[in-house]
Amino acid sequence: MKNNLFVNILQQAKEEGNAVGAVNIFNYLTADAAVLAASELGVNLIIQTSAATVEHFGAQRLFDIVESVRKDAAVKVALHLDHCKKTELGKLCVDTGWDSVMMDFSQLSFEENIARTREVVEYAHEKGVAVEGEIGIISGVEEDIVSDKQTGADFEETMEFVRRSGIDAVAPAIGTAHGVYRGVPKLNYELVEQLGREKTPVVIHGGTGLSAQQFRKLIALGGRKVNISTLVKNAYLGKIKELALSGEKLAPIPFDTEIRMAVKEEIKKHLAVFSGREETF
Repeated sequence: MKNNLFVNILQQAKEEGNAVGAVNIFNYLTADAAVLAASELGVNLIIQTSAATVEHFGAQRLFDIVESVRKDAAVKVALHLDHCKKTELGKLCVDTGWDSVMMDFSQLSFEENIARTREVVEYAHEKGVAVEGEIGIISGVEEDIVSDKQTGADFEETMEFVRRSGIDAVAPAIGTAHGVYRGVPKLNYELVEQLGREKTPVVIHGGTGLSAQQFRKLIALGGRKVNISTLVKNAYLGKIKELALSGEKLAPIPFDTEIRMAVKEEIKKHLAVFSGREETF
């Protein structure tokens, strides 16, 4: 797609041999922290909103929140809908102004996944909006995404899915998981390398918990978008707990400022690794 911000950001990441961080936000404070982190580093950013967050705020209100923090940013900031399983909600975000939507029908049959993803692709492309799709099943728990099973993708099936659905970015199940890892993940680096040679950008889901070395290897092989969500929530809630237990009496604005800075620093150190500015956290 031409002139789509999401696609342009991923293309720039490919040209630079790096990846763009896709950060899940859930309110104004976390959106502001993400943009501040990216701006301080001078790197592009994708702000992601879960389907549950859209439903909580309402599409227009959430769009306005994100727009208010990205409109004056010195870096490119795309707005992306993450893991949407409802066609009408995906279309609503397309109509409201999201730059891209991720439709997740991966738990359906292969043919149903293609057909339902393709429906949104056709709708979105008419309006200049990009679409990400998922193939295979990524395990774990993240807001309204719950799966206790993992089904890895393979190269041939993934490329057929990409071709027939018409998606602009693909998230294959490579052994990562949503939420917190319960063991050492076994990552399918070979699949990332194979897909990395193709035109369609590869998306790495379930980034929280991977080491900087694992991230850099996935990126070197062709990963162009890396999703982080759980670490944002952990930084947000962790700082609130720390402040609450400290006994320090802070007014609301200084309290929020402390939380914002904690979230910003956690995001920033990951964006630095994704963009190749740092080798470790």
